[in-house]
Amino acid sequence: MDRFFSSVTIRHWSILGIFNLVLVAVFGLLMRSAVIFPQTWFNQKYIMHAHSHFAFSGWISHMLMVLMAMLVLNKKPSDCLSRKCQLLIVANMLASYGMLFCFSWQGYGRYSIIFSTLTILLSYVFVGMMWQSIAKGSLSSLTRKWFRTALVFLVLSSVGTFYLAYLQATHNVDGNKQLSAVYFFLHFQYNGWFLFTCMGFWNHWLASRQVEVAGGDVLYRVFAWTCAPAYLLSVLWMELPAGLYVILVLAVLAQNLSWFYWLKGLLWQISWGKDKVSLWLGRVLLCILSAVSLKLLLQVVALIPALHDLTYSFRPIVVGYLHLVLLGVITLFILAFLFLNDVVRETQWTKWAIVLFIVGIVGNELLLLVQGLSGMQGIYIPHLPMGLILAALLLFLSLVLLWISVMWGQQKE
Repeated sequence: MDRFFSSVTIRHWSILGIFNLVLVAVFGLLMRSAVIFPQTWFNQKYIMHAHSHFAFSGWISHMLMVLMAMLVLNKKPSDCLSRKCQLLIVANMLASYGMLFCFSWQGYGRYSIIFSTLTILLSYVFVGMMWQSIAKGSLSSLTRKWFRTALVFLVLSSVGTFYLAYLQATHNVDGNKQLSAVYFFLHFQYNGWFLFTCMGFWNHWLASRQVEVAGGDVLYRVFAWTCAPAYLLSVLWMELPAGLYVILVLAVLAQNLSWFYWLKGLLWQISWGKDKVSLWLGRVLLCILSAVSLKLLLQVVALIPALHDLTYSFRPIVVGYLHLVLLGVITLFILAFLFLNDVVRETQWTKWAIVLFIVGIVGNELLLLVQGLSGMQGIYIPHLPMGLILAALLLFLSLVLLWISVMWGQQKE
């Protein structure tokens, strides 16, 4: 066991993470293809649960844990993490693969719930490990703030999971409460744990290159204080009291104002294509910044009362928004951050893989938007499901190309 831990580096864990992302894409492709080519050997709903749970734990949380540990412990991509960190990562991987199999097999059942609960308990252990290490590390003050708040939201998100379990254990069939619990978990995962950790990564990279962006501390404070009230966006389909609606409007507007003020300063400071970051990677980062900006603007649109029911009643709109955040923002940023820190090296093949991945994301989002808008108008557009299958296939193939290219580069070292 000691020999194993002394040979597995941060780069190895990252390559495994990319492989897990390929598995996420496989399950996404299965779901899309089943719409046109029905299959009897798997349950569509079970595959959906496996896809989403593994995407959160086996891909995103895995990578955030590995990369946060790398920065906090001041390690290089070729270094090994501490034994206790690697034990935690191994345990999280085993639990994630357990969820992938059990959700595919039985949906929400005894074993899948056991594995999903285990991932939550392991996240608590990670929080405890990182909380103390962050104070001892050489991180900038702002990076420490982003990281610690991310860890708080990671713990807070689990409240939604346990509340949902309580509702099911007590046979409470209130659909609004169950859906609110699910959205509570999702909100504090992707708007809390995921987003805040990525912002911590980005601020660390900026600080390491002596780049100071005006409004950075204001951006952190606004997002930290408004993350909780912004959860109300997820339950706008319920009738909110006027006071809560006003708080939500103020929170969304504050996030937009602080983001675009900070973004203006960032674009002014960064030397795209010069000494700070390569031109190719700079364009990828601009795509990510554009996706975040679109996400925040869509939140403003969602505040319009006339659009509440339409926005939350049509599944393609909801799925499109979630994919915008999880693919266009979080996943793409993690991949870009791997290149920024030389965890994954730029080659012609990896560049093509990322470009194709971005094309797949854009195609998927546009098709979902058209599907949602046409559904609102009661208009049927043929071949849209086939288009979504092709977009999912492109995402899958681009990730396979990325993984093979990274593996090939690792073997040549």
